[in-house]
Amino acid sequence: MKRNDFLKTCGAGACGCGLLGLLAPLSASAEGKDGQTSTVPADYDKLKGQLDAARERFAKLLSIMSENLDDAARLKILERLGHECAQDYSALFQKYRGDLPGFLAKIKTAWVEQTDYNEKTGVLRIIGKPGPCVCPLVKAGRTPADFCNCTLGWQKAAFSTVVGKPVTAEIEETVLRGGLRCNFRIVVQG
Repeated sequence: MKRNDFLKTCGAGACGCGLLGLLAPLSASAEGKDGQTSTVPADYDKLKGQLDAARERFAKLLSIMSENLDDAARLKILERLGHECAQDYSALFQKYRGDLPGFLAKIKTAWVEQTDYNEKTGVLRIIGKPGPCVCPLVKAGRTPADFCNCTLGWQKAAFSTVVGKPVTAEIEETVLRGGLRCNFRIVVQG
C-alpha cells in the first residue's frame, strides 16, 4: 500500500484535521503506473487551489503563534493539536489495542520503513520512509519546523492506546527540520 492510499483509508500518522477529504481527489493522476488512465475530477484545480491556500494560511498562523506565544505555550498547543487529530483515528488504535506488533506491521505499509522495539527497556524507535512530510497541512518551504511537535501529540495518543500504558515521545529527526525522514523515539512507561 502506498503512502497516499494509507492516508486515504485510515489516515494514521498524519494530522488530517478535516483536510484528508481533499487529498483523495488530489492523489489522482492522468496516467497511473500501469499505464491506465485514471479520472481526474472536474474540480481538481479548484480543490488543489483550496488546499494550497489552506496550507499557506496554516503556515502563516504558525508564524503568528511563534511571534505571539512563548515556546512552552506554542509547543503545548501544537502537541494538543496532534492529540486531537489522533482522536479521528481512535477506531484504528483500538483495533490494535494490545497488539503492538500488529500495529507496527500496519504502519509499515505506509510511512514507516522500520521499527525497533526493546520490550525490556520499553523503547520503541520509529524510522520513517524517506520523503516529504505526509501531513496535509504542511506546505514545503513555508511550514515552520516546530510544527513537528504536533506529531508528538499524535504519537502519544496512538501508542498509549495501542500499548494500554502512558508513553513519552521524542523527535529524533524530521523532514521539516532538515532530515530525510521522520524518526521518533517512543518510551512505554511502567
